[in-house]
Amino acid sequence: MSSSILAFYTAVLSVPSLGFLIDTVQQITHRQICYTGLGCFSTDPPFTSLYRPLSVLPDSPETIRTTFLLYTRSNPTTANEQVLSAGNLSSIETSYFNSHKPTKFIVHGFTHNGHRQWIRNMVAQLLIKDDYNIIVVDWGHGAGLPYTQATANTRVVGAQIAQLITVLQQSFNASMGDMHIIGHSLGAHISGYAGERLQHLGRITGMDPADPYFQGTDEKVRLDPGDADFVDIIHTDSSSFLALGMGTSQAMGHVDFFPNGGKNQPGCDAGLLAKLGHTVWNAVSKLDYYAAEGAVACSHERSYELFTESINSACPFRAYPCTSSDEFHNGKCLRCHQDDCSEMGLNANKYRARGSLYLETEAASNYCDFHYQLNVSGSNNFDGKLIITLHGSKTNAGPIQLMKDIEVHNQGTIISKMFKTNIDVGEVIGITLDYEKTSNLVVGWAFPDAWTLNGIAVWSAADQKLYRFCAYNKIAANHVKTTFGVSDHCT
Repeated sequence: MSSSILAFYTAVLSVPSLGFLIDTVQQITHRQICYTGLGCFSTDPPFTSLYRPLSVLPDSPETIRTTFLLYTRSNPTTANEQVLSAGNLSSIETSYFNSHKPTKFIVHGFTHNGHRQWIRNMVAQLLIKDDYNIIVVDWGHGAGLPYTQATANTRVVGAQIAQLITVLQQSFNASMGDMHIIGHSLGAHISGYAGERLQHLGRITGMDPADPYFQGTDEKVRLDPGDADFVDIIHTDSSSFLALGMGTSQAMGHVDFFPNGGKNQPGCDAGLLAKLGHTVWNAVSKLDYYAAEGAVACSHERSYELFTESINSACPFRAYPCTSSDEFHNGKCLRCHQDDCSEMGLNANKYRARGSLYLETEAASNYCDFHYQLNVSGSNNFDGKLIITLHGSKTNAGPIQLMKDIEVHNQGTIISKMFKTNIDVGEVIGITLDYEKTSNLVVGWAFPDAWTLNGIAVWSAADQKLYRFCAYNKIAANHVKTTFGVSDHCT
């Protein structure tokens, strides 16, 4: 298994090392520590609670060694990154920082550092999108073992970000509203600690905020909507901690996005044994640290992949309000009313939607999907599967299998299925229906080879439009593809 992932669960679930226990005992009599320019940090409640029973003081800034790395269109790569310091104004004055441009902070999580490939990818996509100041917060020296100490160190890093933003605002006239902190895992909560020290920080995006030692805690301990004028959250790994879920299921923003239900992302292992098995296999057979880490943290890491893809995607990552992921998967939540839908990712702040929103994605890039709802019924009984191809003004999508298994439906029953595709077909102009009758000889004789249709309709969530097809009394024969065109005037 990847050393970082093993370390994570060892640190949280296992008995701490002797040295760490000694440090912890020493801290019992020192429940507060102060650092010049950053203030004081205490382990008193709410930082010690049922949800955080073991609380320690953060390391010093000299130990954490936080570094602020500036990237702009004038210096877009690590080869020419510039280091900014709140205590050294000349480091900012002589840099490419431009106070008239929006600023994006990117903050990594546990065991990572500021030069991870995913951060480079995000920086590159942001600079394609717009002429931003991008400041990567590298706190890798404070993000390692044990997890409890890394958790404590987030408070200092958050204070350091707030200190730098204050300098940018007061000394360089940068706008607080133009500041956007994007944090992954522990980095999401770091963003919250920064925001709570500032007045009207523009935005925080939390990419799968860490669960252990944060979920269920007081708002002062974790990211919450009060930390910025707009807080949006992407949940991707909210399975139980015992199933190696690393992200929180708790709503922490003005809007919380739950792609694929917020857990067990498509293309990722879902269960404990599967995650561990693939982690060990990748570590042993490939000698690949990142592949091993990715096997167990696949869903957790999907959050920053989704956000990165959203930056320049032509597909909008449209998300819809719903009461649960099951309700959404059953196609009951694809309508938008009074601006209650939004887009997950970079464009989330352009919408007024609030609360929990749902969407489904693909298992690999291109992740973004267009969602549809199909309603079809017949005048005789149905026993089999339906496969469709959607025809549009731009292109076609399919074949799409609507049913994983054989289904039985009585005559007159409306079969309602949600389906999705990452292909933008444009305006829907037709649909091809392929009825595959059951091959079970025991029961197959009782059902007709030809399914007589009552009607077909498709709801396009992207267009918020219903498309009807003239199908009354038409025949869908077994294993015969039948195409229907859109028409609002069927006879």
